[in-house]
Amino acid sequence: MELYQKILVSLFIFLLVIIVLFLYTQFSVARKHMKITTPSGKIVELDVEVASDPIKRARGLMFRESLGENEGMLFVFDKSSKHGFWMVNTTIPLDAIHFNANKEVVDIIQMEPCRIVKCPSYFPKAESRYVLEVNQNFSRKNNITEGSVFVLE
Repeated sequence: MELYQKILVSLFIFLLVIIVLFLYTQFSVARKHMKITTPSGKIVELDVEVASDPIKRARGLMFRESLGENEGMLFVFDKSSKHGFWMVNTTIPLDAIHFNANKEVVDIIQMEPCRIVKCPSYFPKAESRYVLEVNQNFSRKNNITEGSVFVLE
């Protein structure tokens, strides 16, 4: 192999590594520990991935085959609104727990998987700033209701 071919191959490998690292940082999601306190005083602990930018929020839990029992994804928005969610390319039935700016539950919506193009959108009854997606019925099993609050560690 000639010197110029070796340089081209080395340059190609270098660029490939840079692209992979860029994509990894764009699609990797920070993990945090979350505690939810219910109105009865029960504390529910879980590990969450935090989706705080438009790309991470758009991808959400798409293409995942499973979600751990005490795991979820916390969507963090810049402002409060009636943030709608849809389940396109999502294979796991989920609860969407909507929290207001004070980190209090304002609505819980059960969402079904959708593998077609025309999926329903799910909107909360009140404005939220944070939305936690967890396995469906997680809220019921852990007595999480309106008025529950969370802390992110």
